[in-house]
Amino acid sequence: MTTTTAVDPIVVELVQGTVESARREMEQQIERTARSIIIRERRDYRAAVFDRHGNNVSSASSAAFVDPITQTFAPEDIHEGDVFLWNHPFRSAGGITHLPDLCLTQPVFWQGELEGYVQAFGHVLDIGGLTPGSIAIEATEVFQEGLLIPPVKLYAGGVRNEALVATILANTRFPEELRGDLDAEALALRVGVRRLSELLARVGRETVRAAFEACLERCALALRERVVARIPEGTAAFEDFVELNGAAPAEERRFIRLRVALRREGARLVFDFRGTDRQAQAAINIAGTPKYYAKYLMSIFRPLVGEVILNSGALRVLEVELEEGSVLQARPPAASAYRAVTLFRIPDLCMGVLAKAMGGWGAGGADTRSPWRYSGVVDGQRFLMHDGVGGGAGGTPDHDGPDAIGGDVNSTSVPVEFLEATYPVRVERYGLARGSGGAGKYRGGQGIHKEVRLLAPGTLWIMNDRQLLQPWGVAGGRAGEGTTFGLNLGTPEEVRIDYKATRAPVKAGDLLTIRTPGGGGWGDPLERDPELVRHDLEQGAIDDATARDIYGVVLVDGAVDVAATSARRAALAATRGPLQMIDRGERFRALAARGEITLTTRDDEPPITSRG
Repeated sequence: MTTTTAVDPIVVELVQGTVESARREMEQQIERTARSIIIRERRDYRAAVFDRHGNNVSSASSAAFVDPITQTFAPEDIHEGDVFLWNHPFRSAGGITHLPDLCLTQPVFWQGELEGYVQAFGHVLDIGGLTPGSIAIEATEVFQEGLLIPPVKLYAGGVRNEALVATILANTRFPEELRGDLDAEALALRVGVRRLSELLARVGRETVRAAFEACLERCALALRERVVARIPEGTAAFEDFVELNGAAPAEERRFIRLRVALRREGARLVFDFRGTDRQAQAAINIAGTPKYYAKYLMSIFRPLVGEVILNSGALRVLEVELEEGSVLQARPPAASAYRAVTLFRIPDLCMGVLAKAMGGWGAGGADTRSPWRYSGVVDGQRFLMHDGVGGGAGGTPDHDGPDAIGGDVNSTSVPVEFLEATYPVRVERYGLARGSGGAGKYRGGQGIHKEVRLLAPGTLWIMNDRQLLQPWGVAGGRAGEGTTFGLNLGTPEEVRIDYKATRAPVKAGDLLTIRTPGGGGWGDPLERDPELVRHDLEQGAIDDATARDIYGVVLVDGAVDVAATSARRAALAATRGPLQMIDRGERFRALAARGEITLTTRDDEPPITSRG
């Protein structure tokens, strides 16, 4: 669709800035008034602004859609002051993918006409189900995961449905936290409605409508000119894996293959996920749709589009093909509580196929989410601690991957002081996982090393990934280090946890050690600036053996010996064989040698050429 009303570019900037300001203000409202640790401290929430057609005109990250409202309610049933609520993965048009994400959306009316919608959702602490926190990876169907809410009116004409609220609160282990989270989201919507109404009053209905369309087309144009134009004709394919080891008794597979082929069709890009494995008998499935994934994938192009806001205009350029019944488009009643392990692998997967299509452009693999939960009872009160630990990002064609970042959009780590003041834990170590980043011309970022003393008997859930595999390196870069979880390491009571642990019992005094993945490296390690290698060694990011045997750097009295380094690098290059576009690391090679994992694509194509 194109606009028929001309609008001044300055006005477009004004409208876009107002929309982004409103989105940020709604999110700040949620963060400052929510009750649960996941929303308030880890910032697992999102807000969005939509036009009257349901197009997201704000920064589209993990925001949901308006489609569930328009598909459920006739236009004459949508009124000023209504607030819609839902969390049902199979009734959300792909926009909400597990039950703890409660989504609220409110229509915006101005002078009696519908002009848009504002939306907020947050990951609440508990919505019922098999386990505290409502994330039971061993669940085999969605009905085991908590309270399912199809699109309903939480408020009708500004009046709250108290019976609905009471029903929701009766289905959670932590009703006061959930009540506070719902109130925070509802208040955020009021902020959004007010700001959008002020904008309409300031510049007028037709101008706002035209500016919204201009914002959508600006996004589409940026993707066509700055992204699609850089991708050659042809098809590239890539695959990666989600680990199922220990996830559920009903699931015999250890790995779930995620496969994508990328092809350019004129001014459009098509991501074809057909060939991905069938849905699982474990809670890692996604009830996704092509529209959902196209919206989700736009984020990987942010480095190429500069200051342009990525919004629903991307759907005019990006296309997705899926196979119904796969883990990415699961049929009901598939379980999805821990779909994050699959969902957050997808941008990484698509960055891999872009690297193959563009001869190495992109970033090395990463896994920047290592969540765990600890539950028990102290002084007669149930507690549930949810901690998400970040990891290292992949190296890129022009810089090292950042250390210790969180994978959620806008997420942060939970402060040590908050954890210790709120839960029966003592954090005894919290720093970088030295040496975990993959080697490369630009190395991968380092993960996190965290040690937590558990002060009360209870139960652990450890459900992250990369426990058996590693984040891959690209364009000659090496794979990053994988995950390590363990209890009481180095003692007679040592337990190494290389599987998805559910309901693992712990004693008071046990020490949990977490070492999260480092990012994959980018480019030939022998092309890294020797001074950067010296600095890495000085900072503890690598050890002496890595500097000498991987980077080929010779140091004498702490300084780079230029001649010896040149000779060392030449000798290493002559004996190591050709580099691969994708390096999956020693863990993968060992599994492949035993026939426990296989590839349907090749990691040595396209061939690596020296970049000098």
